[in-house]
Amino acid sequence: MNINHYLNEDPWFTHLPPNVQILLANAAVLKVYQKGQMILALGDDAVALYFVITGIIRVCNVSISGHEMTLTHLSSGEWFGEISIIDDSPRTHDAWTMNKVTLVCIPKNAVIHIAQLHPILYKHLALITCGRIRRAFNWIDNATSLSTSARLAGMLIGLISNYGIQIEGDIKIDLRLSQEELGFMLGTTRQTINKIIKLWQQQDLIDMHYGFITIKNKPQLMTMMNPV
Repeated sequence: MNINHYLNEDPWFTHLPPNVQILLANAAVLKVYQKGQMILALGDDAVALYFVITGIIRVCNVSISGHEMTLTHLSSGEWFGEISIIDDSPRTHDAWTMNKVTLVCIPKNAVIHIAQLHPILYKHLALITCGRIRRAFNWIDNATSLSTSARLAGMLIGLISNYGIQIEGDIKIDLRLSQEELGFMLGTTRQTINKIIKLWQQQDLIDMHYGFITIKNKPQLMTMMNPV
């Protein structure tokens, strides 16, 4: 894989000053993780700034009672790890791969050195965090105002852009997701997801086999995303 090819297609990276782009790209390395691997652990020291090329990462915590709580998901085109670089504090959450993940990794020491030479980089790192906060507010708004069915429909439509494969009149999401994982992603239970999936299969909206979902009626799902 050519690191520059992926970085040069990323809006955040291309908005950096050209000399900063060159320095970051020269320090970057590729890393590949298999499904179910831990990338970061709560309390770890920051070691790098990361950019997701392919795959999905689940960011989570475990409560005092032992219940795992999914906080967000990171997918292709997203940066993470900037917070611990900015404040020089340990990682705040665990990060696990949900499938095979390929990352661009820029070592923390290199990022800090470049930022000391070009302080504008700190502003751009802060913009990553600002974007994440805005998405978190949007997620909270949706969680409190939309039904689980509407949020599941929206999530499936969103996955089409990165993982959709046209098969005749249907669209297969080329990403294996169990009902439990879908529940994690939406902050609900596997049982709730199971009821919705069964209903949608009966209505011929989707099909699900061995963790792979096929969208059979995209217009109807899009209507369900924003119910009146």
